[in-house]
Amino acid sequence: MDWKVLLKRQNARRTFANGMQGNPAAAFNLSKYWLGKAYLEVKGAAAEPVVRAAVFKSALRACPKRIRPDSLLCGEQEWFVEELPPGIAGGEEFDAVCRANRAGRSFAAGYSHTIPNYPELLSCGISGLLARVAAARATGAGPEGLAALDGMELALKAFSEFILAYSQEAARSGRKDAAAVLSNLSAKPPENFHEAVQLVWLTHLALSLEGRGHNALGRLDQWLLPFYEADLKAGRLDRAGALNLLCHLWCMVEGMHEITNICVGGQKADGADATNELSHLCLEATKLVKSPSTNLSARFHDQSPERYHRACAEVILSGIGFPAIFNDAPCISALCKCGIPLEAARTFAMVGCIEPQIPGRQPAWGDSRFNTPLYLLQALDDFPEQGPASYEELFARFAFRMREALETHAATINREIAAFPAAAFPDPFLSALCPTCIDRARDINDGGVEFRRLHGIAGMGLSTMADSLAAIKKLVIEDHIIGFSELRSALKNGFADAEPLRLRLLNHAPKYGNDNPYVDAIARQLVKVFADACFSLHTCDGGYFVPCLAANIQNISAGREVGATPDGRRAGTPLSDAASPYYGRDRKGPTAFMHSVAAPDYNDVACTVVNMRFDPAHFKGEEGITRFTAFTKVFVAKGIQELQFNFNDNAVLENAMEHPEEYAGLVVRVSGFSAYFTSLDREVQHDILRRRAHEVS
Repeated sequence: MDWKVLLKRQNARRTFANGMQGNPAAAFNLSKYWLGKAYLEVKGAAAEPVVRAAVFKSALRACPKRIRPDSLLCGEQEWFVEELPPGIAGGEEFDAVCRANRAGRSFAAGYSHTIPNYPELLSCGISGLLARVAAARATGAGPEGLAALDGMELALKAFSEFILAYSQEAARSGRKDAAAVLSNLSAKPPENFHEAVQLVWLTHLALSLEGRGHNALGRLDQWLLPFYEADLKAGRLDRAGALNLLCHLWCMVEGMHEITNICVGGQKADGADATNELSHLCLEATKLVKSPSTNLSARFHDQSPERYHRACAEVILSGIGFPAIFNDAPCISALCKCGIPLEAARTFAMVGCIEPQIPGRQPAWGDSRFNTPLYLLQALDDFPEQGPASYEELFARFAFRMREALETHAATINREIAAFPAAAFPDPFLSALCPTCIDRARDINDGGVEFRRLHGIAGMGLSTMADSLAAIKKLVIEDHIIGFSELRSALKNGFADAEPLRLRLLNHAPKYGNDNPYVDAIARQLVKVFADACFSLHTCDGGYFVPCLAANIQNISAGREVGATPDGRRAGTPLSDAASPYYGRDRKGPTAFMHSVAAPDYNDVACTVVNMRFDPAHFKGEEGITRFTAFTKVFVAKGIQELQFNFNDNAVLENAMEHPEEYAGLVVRVSGFSAYFTSLDREVQHDILRRRAHEVS
């Protein structure tokens, strides 16, 4: 089967899927209805883990099992429909039933953005996990533990039945090959590469049906490798066949139209290089399919092979914004700060955009945005008319204001987490896919997994902050070119009638992104104080609030909340993007850019986004690949945590804005994700266009 045929069909659904997300009234999500209807029928009939598992079972049964002739893999999101089927009323009645499903947790409390323990599932299969439940039951768990095990057992059996139903439908459709694969998986562990891929996909699909979004497939190049190598050795599969199957998987991900992280490369638990032939096949599949939904993340370390550097460069240079690159050293260091042992920290993968997780060994990730520049403006208001006596006094006041706000922020998140206690909101299916939950007879949110919850606090506007503090330090405190009261008055008035002052702030103070030690040191100081403040806080269940330097696209909306800032930014305009230099202020080329973004100590940060844009004309052919690998090697050597790239020139982007019908397939890197450029809001398109396209001489 040709994956290109499948991709064409999945892309044909894109307009409907995107429209549905933007306009829920235009379409229906039947999974919410199935879950709500089942919950109304069974709530209170048994212990809550069993009730939740029964709801899951009912939804799996309700899901249509269609076998498509164009795909090697079975299972799609059949619950998104344009019209309700007969027997289901619309309007308020439909909405009320959907709302009845109260078992799902909120994102902040940890529900989506997760990765099951796929290595264990692939090793022992559903049957092995059920045997593990039986063994745990025999150890004499108490009433709560037995209820948790009952829920996990029912969820696993429901999942097995779900797969068997697909097998039966495949047999009725004349797809004996698919029927055999699915029948095997319903009863025993996968025996070959195809079966392993199919099991991963159906697990991902079932998690999505529960209402979880942006879950990850994780380190497929590690988890599928034993099956790939065994099939090659036995002559059951060749490299082309494996690539074709991965392309089919990538197309299935594209059919979901949501961010699905896939991770390659990096280190093994013992520190050895993990790169293998499947790493390269995943890169090839990404380049071929060009799906913005397959959010490929490439881990690097100081022993990553040259071939891997070049393969990643080739895919990035194709212009699709993939893979984003991650540096093992700072990522692992930050996880170790959260009490995770080194060997386990080395096994991390990303969920959602750029968020780290130890697969199958932690509760689901949650995060929230923190509008840091607000607290600099508050700090400025705290001083008398003459202003601070020194930069140190100013920074200390800002740090106090920020820590105070972070404590309030953390308290708000803790109230959200506490509103979803594990006893009332159990998670039996995901718990069953995390084997220590079975062994401990405890839910994933009730101490079932080895490592604590991580909630990321995304500090926004690093460059806005660094440039603002540099301007005050240089022009107000040191050189006395601008008076403090004059500055504060201009800020409060949004620079009305103060354009010369604004231009002085903008053009006569150091700017982050130009390898200027003066402002780069301030950026490092900002990251340190923010990170220390976050790590001093804990979630109400003993987890960690971890510092992030990210904004998604919320630097735009956050900017609307912030008045004019001392860097010369006008009131209400976007903040700087994540940890990147402010748009267009990085004027000294890509080397200076790299030196600046290496200034913060990313060992103190859980996750980061740095966007870098290049003029594609400077990276043609083999010479361009060689040139670009120099950047990936410097990235590793300098300890930068994350980089992601766009290779689109302004003319192309501007034409796409004016003639979107001609650029339907244009993919760009937005923040921690990629998207079709023409599907983005106009403000986000302008946000990308404002990034400097670096040239390399």
